Amino acid sequence: MKFGFYLLRKTDDPQLTLNMISKLLYLLIGFAGIAIGNLSFNQSSEPQPAQDLKQLSQHLSVINFGPPANLEFGGQKVPLDRPEVKKRLERELSKNVKYHHSTLLTLKRMNRYRETFVNILEKKGVPADFFYMAVAESNLANATSPVGAQGFWQFMKPTARAYGLEVSTTVDERFHPEKATFAAARYLKDYYEQFGDWSLVAAAYNMGGPRLKRKMKVQPGKDYYGLDLNSETDNYMYRILGYKCILEQPMRYGLNFTEDELYNPIRYKVVSVNENISDLRTFAMENGSTYELMKLMNPWLIADHLAVKEGKTYYIRFPFTEELNASELLVKTIRESESLVEEEPTADSDAQLESEPNTESEDEPNTGGENPNSGGQRA
Repeated sequence: MKFGFYLLRKTDDPQLTLNMISKLLYLLIGFAGIAIGNLSFNQSSEPQPAQDLKQLSQHLSVINFGPPANLEFGGQKVPLDRPEVKKRLERELSKNVKYHHSTLLTLKRMNRYRETFVNILEKKGVPADFFYMAVAESNLANATSPVGAQGFWQFMKPTARAYGLEVSTTVDERFHPEKATFAAARYLKDYYEQFGDWSLVAAAYNMGGPRLKRKMKVQPGKDYYGLDLNSETDNYMYRILGYKCILEQPMRYGLNFTEDELYNPIRYKVVSVNENISDLRTFAMENGSTYELMKLMNPWLIADHLAVKEGKTYYIRFPFTEELNASELLVKTIRESESLVEEEPTADSDAQLESEPNTESEDEPNTGGENPNSGGQRA
């Protein structure tokens, strides 16, 4: 219900009302046209559903799916008064609406992760809008890029380690949604200290701070929308803004759903571990679960055993249900042809900051306000 009220607040504007009325009118016109066509053609030929659908699509194509006039990112107004900015954002919105199924799947996942991610970002002084950067990076899934960036926030190994995430032979915390979000928040905040502009922070996250600084030195423009950057970074903010527009006002852009279709946070219990586990399959059985469910809830466990350093404690989650729909947590195995060479962090690496990183670590996040061992948390 909380998510439903959130959407209602976001969609309460005159422009949306006009769009909804316009959409309804065009639907009625489309169906009326199809019905008349069938009446006149019925005696000599079979109905043509494909042609009818095409006709209806042409009616719907005239609906305006433009961005909200007062669109902001990180508290900064997006310059939609610049024709090129508005045109490029409209193109991104059109693309996301076209791939309706994928966008709807992301909307369902958002209900599971948004509140937790936003709480972490704001705790670290990062605007809530950066949640949509995680969406743009991975569609809220433990994805692996062709160059080896992994997890919801698509960290490379050197950056992950620099920001307190463990990447070892048995553990890869890039696949821990909450811990990776803590690391991403610190990373973004460090970039803000350097650039002082949240749109530039997003660009730096995508292309690397040192490269962005070099680009800015030889160009007169100092805001993201006036810079000439590489093609991927040049479109990066528009991807983020496109997701922000659609996921905050899905009905405006034709995404219809019911509350019971959304993915809810997963209830789980936590078992703390401070010594080696030689066989995680046996460990899962001893805790009343299965190896498959345990791995799904703890995708950061990347081996069939767990090596624990002295003084280290891990928190392993077990869901309260065996019917777990959380395919986004699955880690896709990299094919042998895509095997990756570990990069050594350097001052000029795309993934590194020029300043010293903050390496504080985050324990098991307790977003539910309960003891981690009480078994009452929600993911």
